[in-house]
Amino acid sequence: MMNFIYRIFEEVFPIFPFLKNKNSILNKVSNGNEVASKSERYEELGSDSLNIRIKEEHERASKIDEKTFKFTLGLSISLTVLAAASGSFVKFLPNSPFAIYISIICGISSLYMLAAGITALGAIKTLATYGYGTDHLLNQKKIGDAYLAEALYAQERMNIIRQLRNESAYQSLRNGFVMLFLALGITVVMLGNPSNASTPTKTNIEDVSKKRETTGLNEKILVSDEKNDNKSMQPTAKASDD
Repeated sequence: MMNFIYRIFEEVFPIFPFLKNKNSILNKVSNGNEVASKSERYEELGSDSLNIRIKEEHERASKIDEKTFKFTLGLSISLTVLAAASGSFVKFLPNSPFAIYISIICGISSLYMLAAGITALGAIKTLATYGYGTDHLLNQKKIGDAYLAEALYAQERMNIIRQLRNESAYQSLRNGFVMLFLALGITVVMLGNPSNASTPTKTNIEDVSKKRETTGLNEKILVSDEKNDNKSMQPTAKASDD
C-alpha cells in the first residue's frame, strides 16, 4: 500500500523524488569504500573493455543531456505560453462559476511546465565526469584495472542521475499537458452549452430592474412628502397675515 501511495506521489510531484534520488546517488559515489566494493566485479572485464565502456558512458551522457535540454526545454516553453494564453482566455468566457476553476487549472498547468523547463535547464550544469583527463591516465598507470572499474561504476551512477532528471522533466511536462487538456475540455463544454451562461445575465437584468423600481418608488415618496409639507405650511402663513 505504501509503495502504491509513493508511486502516486512520484507521478504527481516528480521533482521531489528526483532530488531525493539524486542526493542519495551523489552520497554513494562520494563514499570511496562503497564505490570500491561495488565496482570490484567490473575488474573482470579487463583494461581494454573497461576503457571502451567508459567512453560509451561518456557518449551516453552527452546524448542524454542534449535530449533533455533541447527537446524538453523547448517543448515546456511552448506549452507554458499556451497554458498562459488559455488562462487569459477565461476572461472572455460568459459568466460562469466554473471560470475560476479553469483559471486555477491553467495556473497549475503552467507551474508543471515551468518545473519541467527548470529541470531541463539542469542539463546545463555539468555533473562530475569520471574516467577523463590527465589524472585519469596517471591513475590508470599507477592503480590499473581497479581504478578503471571505479571510474566506470561512478560514471554509470552519474548517468543514472541524468536519466532520472530526464524522466522527471517528462513527467512534469505530461502532468502540465493533462491539466491543460482538462481546462480546454471544460472550456469547450461551457461554450457548447450557452444555457449555463444565460442564467447569470437574466439575474443581473432582474436585479437592475428591481433597483430601478425601488429608486422610482423612493422618489415618488419624497415628492409626496414635500407636497404635504407645503400644504401644511399654508394656513400658518394666512394666520400671520390676520
